[in-house]
Amino acid sequence: MLPSAFRPIYYLGCKTEFSESIKAAIDHVDPSGGRLGDLFAGTGAVAAALAATREVVTVDIQEYSRVLCSAVLNPRLKIENIKKILSDVQTDERTQRLYWCFEPLITYENFAIKRAQEGQAEALIELIESWPIAAINEFYNSASILDEKHREVINRLKEARLWDSPDSTVSRLFGGVYFSYEQSVALDSILVRANSGGDDQRDTLVAAALSTASALVNTVGKHFAQPLRPRHKSGLVKSSTVRVACRDRTLDALRTYESWLGKYAGLCPAVGRSLSVRQDYLGSIDQLGSSLSVLYADPPYTRDHYSRFYHVLETMCLRDNPTYSEVKKGDVVAVSRGLYREDRHQSDFCVRSLAPAAFDRLFEKAQGHNLPLVLSYSPHEAGDGTHPRVVSMNQIMEIARKHYQRVEIESIVGSTHNILNRSSLKLKTREHAEVILKCFL
Repeated sequence: MLPSAFRPIYYLGCKTEFSESIKAAIDHVDPSGGRLGDLFAGTGAVAAALAATREVVTVDIQEYSRVLCSAVLNPRLKIENIKKILSDVQTDERTQRLYWCFEPLITYENFAIKRAQEGQAEALIELIESWPIAAINEFYNSASILDEKHREVINRLKEARLWDSPDSTVSRLFGGVYFSYEQSVALDSILVRANSGGDDQRDTLVAAALSTASALVNTVGKHFAQPLRPRHKSGLVKSSTVRVACRDRTLDALRTYESWLGKYAGLCPAVGRSLSVRQDYLGSIDQLGSSLSVLYADPPYTRDHYSRFYHVLETMCLRDNPTYSEVKKGDVVAVSRGLYREDRHQSDFCVRSLAPAAFDRLFEKAQGHNLPLVLSYSPHEAGDGTHPRVVSMNQIMEIARKHYQRVEIESIVGSTHNILNRSSLKLKTREHAEVILKCFL
């Protein structure tokens, strides 16, 4: 499979449908076919589209992005090795210990799902609304059967010396909330195997785990911004949400992982020496600028910090013990319902007061290294379900022209292209599904 046709996770703002148009714009500003720097790479959709004809360097501040891009551009897995990898996951002694630790909750959740399928959803709803094991001490209430299971699992984890271990990261931090407990244990077991093998395969095996998590996650939209809410504000049960929970929480994690391993193994590698790095966009231009011939940038444009949607994937890559972020409701301070990392990345491009300066630094740095630049912009229209942009296209044009003598904009409507003049920017934004800014040397 060509990397350009591959989508490793459900991703907001994925540029796959615009990749050919973006490729044409990059080839326009840099006909040499030289090395591309993709500065806010995300899942690497644009990098993958260019990787058949150019060397590509993907850059992102998030580790999950580096892992996904590395696996897509440089797959390191052979199909004939997949069965052995799955066998290793299932037979590893650490896997057996982790299943033993979580067995009380796994058994209870399976019972709750069965009851919900029979029309009695109370136990499953209690489990969905509960906190993960890592947050239980603060919110512990010994009154229910579920809380007894929580306490038993905590004791087993401590007995097995897995309480603070990277081998139990997903199960402790997100089990019961974003995934079933059985799925969480399977994901941890998969990550144990992925991080035990040779470095040449690690990124591919971890990337397949991220893809598996994205397929399994029990949320609306298949991202990680907010767990399911099984009740209306009135307290009435959302029957459709319960059905979704029963469906998603019974998906087989190992079978899903096997399917994703096959997809990664079937990818064609990128041309030349493609590279994926975790770094700030400005630092990457300084460090790698001399080896590049063109830059592509697709920074965020709304107040939505993307790290909120993919924090679980980031933690799966880092396998650390982050502190949950907290929210204040009245006089009460509590763990955020989304279980976000306290240290999750907050982009200047998402803050109205900081974004103009961030764009100025981007254009100044790119031009200072004598690099042409292509920038994507997704317009907003009131009522379209998206948040307003923190900077307008007019503002971005003004900033770009401070640093580049020749700047052009182009709109994409489906597969058609339109060159826009300055006044055209005032047309209704949904006439322009995507706008591309081209900065020439």
